[in-house]
Amino acid sequence: MRRIKGLGLLLVLLLCAPIAARAQLPVVISAAPDRVAVTLYRDPNRGEEALDRENPGAFALVAETRTVILPPGPVVIRFEGVASGIVPQSAILFGTSPRERNRDAALLSQKGLVDAFTGQRVILRRTDPATGKTVEEKATVRSAADRLVVTTPRGVEALYCSGLRQTLLYPEAPPTLSAKPVLTMTTKDQPGGRVTITLAYIATGFDWDASYVATLAPDGQSLNLLGWLTLASADDTSFADATASAVAGRVGRSEDSRDDTGENARQEARYLDRFNHCWPAGTTSDVGSGYPPPPPAPMEMMMDAGEIVVSAQRRQEAEQSAPIAVSVVARAENLGDLKLYRIPVPVTIAARSQKQVAFLLKDKVKGALIYRSRMNRDEPDDPQMLFRFRNRKEEGMGDPLPAGRAVLYQDSPWGRMYIGESTTGDKAVDEEVEWRFADASNLTLDHEEADDGRGRLRHTVIARNSNPFPIRFEMDFPVNGDRVFSDFGGRLTAKPGKKVWVMKVPANAEVRFRFRSAERED
Repeated sequence: MRRIKGLGLLLVLLLCAPIAARAQLPVVISAAPDRVAVTLYRDPNRGEEALDRENPGAFALVAETRTVILPPGPVVIRFEGVASGIVPQSAILFGTSPRERNRDAALLSQKGLVDAFTGQRVILRRTDPATGKTVEEKATVRSAADRLVVTTPRGVEALYCSGLRQTLLYPEAPPTLSAKPVLTMTTKDQPGGRVTITLAYIATGFDWDASYVATLAPDGQSLNLLGWLTLASADDTSFADATASAVAGRVGRSEDSRDDTGENARQEARYLDRFNHCWPAGTTSDVGSGYPPPPPAPMEMMMDAGEIVVSAQRRQEAEQSAPIAVSVVARAENLGDLKLYRIPVPVTIAARSQKQVAFLLKDKVKGALIYRSRMNRDEPDDPQMLFRFRNRKEEGMGDPLPAGRAVLYQDSPWGRMYIGESTTGDKAVDEEVEWRFADASNLTLDHEEADDGRGRLRHTVIARNSNPFPIRFEMDFPVNGDRVFSDFGGRLTAKPGKKVWVMKVPANAEVRFRFRSAERED
């Protein structure tokens, strides 16, 4: 019996030995990367919708190069300053072999401090309601689940319910909390020394979009085109002097890379319910008085906010009055079936910010300004104005166009005038591109119809052009609609799902075109 007990004790000691050894592994802290590269991917499910700058729905590939001095043997490397939206299971370490990895989601915040000091002594600084003076007294944090409850020499009370200023002072920051997002990795047995390692991982909360600024030539046959990359980050970590790039095209993405641990950790760290579930302060007049108003913001904070607004307005006015100068343009490279736009100079991708970098500059893209309408069942739609061009070098383009938005301007005797905006999907080289900018204002359509006595309708459409120059007008006729159109007075071009009647309308003139329609027989 004693031998069995002895063997059991030995077995327990042997099982606990690896745990004790692992707990005593040396820890090496890497405070920040030496170099970092950030590659942003576009949300494949967003389509032509606008970029959500407050909550980007895509991701980025982050590669950090760090230099550390490791002791021999297994070591725990603590990587501080990684992206807060890091997907831990995607992390790869180059330069030394990893054995284990952990993500520390306990961030230093008010919520984190309250949770860490539950049951412990803190200092409560507040305004005495009788004298109006600031006093300090010892307090013990009792609960922070739904309501921050403390005990003081006055008794048990909930904080932030009186409407007066109350602040908790903590003796020290707990070692379990970190001011920066942290990823730890345990290495295998290694010789030690000064090592340069690269940490690569996927991080959520990033996205990018393309924006195009076009200036139409006076004759409407070409435009100058400037493309911008808008890089958006909702992450809490800033990447200074980073090598930045963006990938265009539809990328396959698994559910494993949609980790929301980082977002949940950030939300929980920020959340501390200050004004919910408050009870009366102890007088009969307090009963039924409702929730107290939040404490007023300190005067210095209000002044700071005012200064920020003023400086932002001044900066915006300066930017509007300054001419646009493009000195750096992102370079396009092939990445399999995708397109990689690499920014040639280091940039800072700041936390919770957007940055714009030029990626396309074309002096003269040849095309045509076109007015177009579509024939519905009973009458034509209001005409639209669009610019059409072929994406090839012969026409002044020849580069892939990522999905985004385009804004069209035109020079006039009164300066540069705004015409309209359009959305566009991804356009490949040699593909036809149509940007529809606005409803036509200088082209009007009148429609007349009459029964021809044989169950068909005779249609007459009058196109009136008030421009001082001739225009190209196109009328689309659906081939799969409720009515069948026939007997056209001109030649039509067949296109997918429609037939197109093209005509030229002279300057300050009108053109009449006629056709017939009948109900489609089942």
